Amino acid sequence: MSGLNELKRVFEGLHTLYEMHLPKVHPKLIHDLMMRKRNNPDKDPFYLIEIFTKPEVSSEQMRDYIISKTGMNPTIHDSGTHYAFNNKLTLEFLKELSDRKDVIAVYGDYMGAVTGVGASHDHREHEHGWIK
Repeated sequence: MSGLNELKRVFEGLHTLYEMHLPKVHPKLIHDLMMRKRNNPDKDPFYLIEIFTKPEVSSEQMRDYIISKTGMNPTIHDSGTHYAFNNKLTLEFLKELSDRKDVIAVYGDYMGAVTGVGASHDHREHEHGWIK
């Protein structure tokens, strides 16, 4: 049983690190990205990335920021507080997004290629804590 207890302890520690260093990024996205990079370290995988911002953020400024960082034009939802786009993803980009004062939450789903299905997350998941 001690091996299982150690596994649980390390898992909790990992989630604590996620919360410390990438507090606005959903843990499932961080874990998925890290697993894909572990299996294929030389390739940055494509994700549908969804960013939720504070209501007072200018949707034009956020749109321009996303285009400048990724070259992708995001779709904008929920009165300019929800942005979705497909792009290659790195931990560094997640850190940059998480550090932005105007960002509330970041989600993502692996797409495998440039094509995607569109926005699918609701920021209210973040308000109630991440699903564990």
